[in-house]
Amino acid sequence: MSHTATDLTTMGLTEHDGLDKALLAASADAAAAGARVFPCTVFKQGTRTMISTSFPYSFLANQVVSDSVDKGGDPANTTNRPLMADHVRNINSYVRENREDYILPPVTLNARELPALHVPRGNFKNRLGFMVIGDSVRFYVTDGQHRISAIKGHGAGRSAVPALVDLGSGFEDDSLAVLIVVEAELKRIHQDFADAAQTKQIPASLLAVYNTREPVNGVLADLVDRTRFFRGRVDATAKTLPKASQAVFLLNQVRQFVKELLFADYALAEDSVARQSAKLVGDKAVRDEFVDDAVALVQILSDGMTPWREICDLPVSGGPANQVADFRQRYVNMTASGLVVIGRVAYEIRKSPDAAWRDQQYKRLAEEIDWRRGATIWKGTIITADGKVATQRGPVREAAARVKEQLGLPTDGSH
Repeated sequence: MSHTATDLTTMGLTEHDGLDKALLAASADAAAAGARVFPCTVFKQGTRTMISTSFPYSFLANQVVSDSVDKGGDPANTTNRPLMADHVRNINSYVRENREDYILPPVTLNARELPALHVPRGNFKNRLGFMVIGDSVRFYVTDGQHRISAIKGHGAGRSAVPALVDLGSGFEDDSLAVLIVVEAELKRIHQDFADAAQTKQIPASLLAVYNTREPVNGVLADLVDRTRFFRGRVDATAKTLPKASQAVFLLNQVRQFVKELLFADYALAEDSVARQSAKLVGDKAVRDEFVDDAVALVQILSDGMTPWREICDLPVSGGPANQVADFRQRYVNMTASGLVVIGRVAYEIRKSPDAAWRDQQYKRLAEEIDWRRGATIWKGTIITADGKVATQRGPVREAAARVKEQLGLPTDGSH
């Protein structure tokens, strides 16, 4: 026989003699009210009750409400921050374009009142149970409004983002994990959003390792793995390269090099990178051909360019590998800007369909350019008057133009 504890009754949480009886009671409540039953986990964080479950997209579209502040409005009196339509569109597009293997992380919702919950009786901190939700129940978004809007659709007219459940592609059967927090106070809801936002941004180099869905990153992985200069010598976890590091580059710096080879623009915005790389190397055969040429470039440079040639003869760790840090202080081609210049010049060389000619120009790039920091060619471009390395587009463009001029390559197409 079911039993309701007096201190839980006001919360809508009912205890029963076992999980089976909790299910029977929840089913009876749902049948009487025309509601739905969701299996869930009920637990505590601090003094507050939390509920974890998953909701189908079609249910989310009807029962979850966003209360976004308008631009210029008062965020203190609305639940959510301003909605960014471009972010909604990006999420929606990502899901539609990766129908079979996408992932949407859980969202945090707020319930101003606890939904009807049926759980087994006990002093457990963590209990399985059943949540009864009627058509009139609404949940408010604490964290994840852009994911919810991507599912529900947003806007109108030509710029509208279509609802996933309206596309006829089966998304209505997909579900999203949710954490429901029982909280009526708006200030506390705002604090929950701020607390949930305390995440550490993934370093760009590490993101390049994980996000292999993007063609550029797939190219990057192959380039590093297939070249003796990069293999085992690229730091994929750090945000900056320590002065004494035995690594030659950060992975993100090598990624900038790949962006130069593809687009002649190491600073191209990431949304443009995704679109353009899909066009340029989205096809596997084209991508493989590009990787082969990029590998050939790095191998030729490694054979003939100081100090890459010397580094290839060093072990990847141990005392001798400490020479890498010394080379970094003496040579432009051991800096991110120098690597970008190499990529910019190679972009021009790659315009030729003659593979033998390209290889010859790569060899000249390795052997005929003075890559020492003190060389005249770098002064006033990527090496400033005080000896520091400039990273801005202008100095990089000018340095690449000087290298192309010395090699007799066209400079009019420089970016």
